Amino acid sequence: MTKSLKSQVRQFLPRSLRPHTIVAGPLRGASIYTSWHDYPGAILGTTERPLLEWFSRNVLPGETWIDIGAHYGYTAIALCRRVGPAGRVVAFEPVLSTAGCVGRTRELNRLTQLRVVPLGLGSCSSLETRRLPLVRGMADSTISPNAWEEPISIASFDTVWRVLCEQKPAVHGVKIDVQGMELDVIEGMRHTLRSRHPKLIVEFHTGVDRARALQLLSECGYSEPGAPIDPASGGLPYQDDKSYLFLNECAALSVS
Repeated sequence: MTKSLKSQVRQFLPRSLRPHTIVAGPLRGASIYTSWHDYPGAILGTTERPLLEWFSRNVLPGETWIDIGAHYGYTAIALCRRVGPAGRVVAFEPVLSTAGCVGRTRELNRLTQLRVVPLGLGSCSSLETRRLPLVRGMADSTISPNAWEEPISIASFDTVWRVLCEQKPAVHGVKIDVQGMELDVIEGMRHTLRSRHPKLIVEFHTGVDRARALQLLSECGYSEPGAPIDPASGGLPYQDDKSYLFLNECAALSVS
């Protein structure tokens, strides 16, 4: 189904936010607090299959994972299942109403290992406010500025992690899906990437300068090319709306 057809169909779907049971896929039986209009793929369990399959092979019990751009918490549920009660998942979602829904999802599934942070991430060292277009419960800098906008609070990951980590600064993995703000997010977590060497999954979006992103990652010790999470998407060049895995060279050497 094309994007335009999906958009047309979506207009007829219910917009009410409420608990839903995921009906199929790896997360079948889990609960998610969302709407048919905003996230039908999550309710049906048809979205993010390659990413969830990658999680099942590579995310280990007891690890700490950062979910940047958590939306309604679909991938956060998957990460919580993998890290287990002894692990941690910290989900950053800048849209306050959507972050509240992730909190409800946390409660419905009794995910005590999940922490929801209603904050956007960027390169600024202090707290800033930006107005960003909003669509289907997520801030999206790639769409028309004529869309509905909301003020979003933003800080760098390196700044807030000092407080949020609770003296446990290890980070084993990071998933970034931030609708065009990839460069800012990477810039704002340079220290963590250099010092903690987490596995890094980046979903690229329209208009993001791939060359600059790769330069930033290289400066933090990450080698390229990134491996596509979905093999069906093919290799390079890095495609829009596709996720790629980047590994820190120091971490790769320690594993080998």
